[in-house]
Amino acid sequence: MLRALIAPLLCALTLGSLPAQAADLSPKPVERNARCPVCGMYPSRTPQWMAQIVFNDQTASSFDSPLDLFRFLNNMVLFDKTHKPADVGAVWVADYQSKAWIDARKAFFVLGAKAPGPMGESNLPAFTTRDQAQAFTQSQGGKVLTFGDITREVIKSLNSGHGGHQH
Repeated sequence: MLRALIAPLLCALTLGSLPAQAADLSPKPVERNARCPVCGMYPSRTPQWMAQIVFNDQTASSFDSPLDLFRFLNNMVLFDKTHKPADVGAVWVADYQSKAWIDARKAFFVLGAKAPGPMGESNLPAFTTRDQAQAFTQSQGGKVLTFGDITREVIKSLNSGHGGHQH
């Protein structure tokens, strides 16, 4: 009888103790011919503006700017027929100064800066620290926002700004 109780328990422990392979959600290389799913531009041409979503299935979408990243996130059904918001594993942006990938959810963005984005429009340059973003506003204007501050209304205001493009 004891054996009948232990066998299923051992089987469950063995199967349950196999480590689940964690998805690699680190930034993926951006190929030269990769196109932004929002505007069709080539993100690799503007490395200080690049952004990327890595999905839980380890595929990625790369964007020419943080603005197009947020446009995508706010209307995924329009730009991606394969993934849903729940499939987003990680969100990355390039630090405007170093061009290194940073976690977009921890980044600081500048809204309303004079520095034009890759399409000559107002955009959302990203920075690793609030101090870096604040220093940028000293020469380029604008105000510092966090990931959570970037609402549909903020995106809409950039769409209707000088040179903004509609999607």
